[in-house]
Amino acid sequence: MRHRRRARTGAVDSQAVDRQGTKQELREWARATRAERMRSGAGRLNASVVEALRRRPEYEAARTVAAYVAFGDEVDLAGLFEGSDKRFALPKAHGRPAPHLTLHEVTAPQFADPETWEVHRFGQLEPRSTAPIVEPGEVDLMLVPGLSFDVQGHRLGYGMGYYDRLIPRLRPDAVVVGVTLDALVVPALPREGHDARVNYLLTESGWREAASVSSQVG
Repeated sequence: MRHRRRARTGAVDSQAVDRQGTKQELREWARATRAERMRSGAGRLNASVVEALRRRPEYEAARTVAAYVAFGDEVDLAGLFEGSDKRFALPKAHGRPAPHLTLHEVTAPQFADPETWEVHRFGQLEPRSTAPIVEPGEVDLMLVPGLSFDVQGHRLGYGMGYYDRLIPRLRPDAVVVGVTLDALVVPALPREGHDARVNYLLTESGWREAASVSSQVG
């Protein structure tokens, strides 16, 4: 399942991977790069990401998995729900008192049912408010979308801070995975003190551990 949004167009800055631009400039680059890759092979890319995740022991061991509904050109994880008996938690966005996410239980059969969803004012599909709440501490593995990630696991999101507020509420042993495309994994991103990191990166070429913050990035 995917909720489409018209991608913003514009030339891809091939030098953007040097990461000296502002966050907004990097978002423009990431949106254009992602749209270009998805236009030419979304089905193949999505299937490769889902298959790479299914092979991981971390995913096999997880009982409760926090996922997301793809919006626009995000990597679509819908294939993950097919025939799965895992407990899935999907995010719902709230604007007050500050932007934050709540997680709601959605079973594999419910994922394909249009009655499960409502449309947020920004356009993305979300579970209905009546769906059971899943507390962050119950999550074993979280799949985090993003416009771009760096090799240390820092994330470039859409600027609202939803996941920056949610990730610190997970258990210390929870597995946190950034989901993106190879073309959007860069050496370094600008970051601030409140920006949350992921433990692992998942792309069409597979799963990798995020480098230690103290590691040299070459």
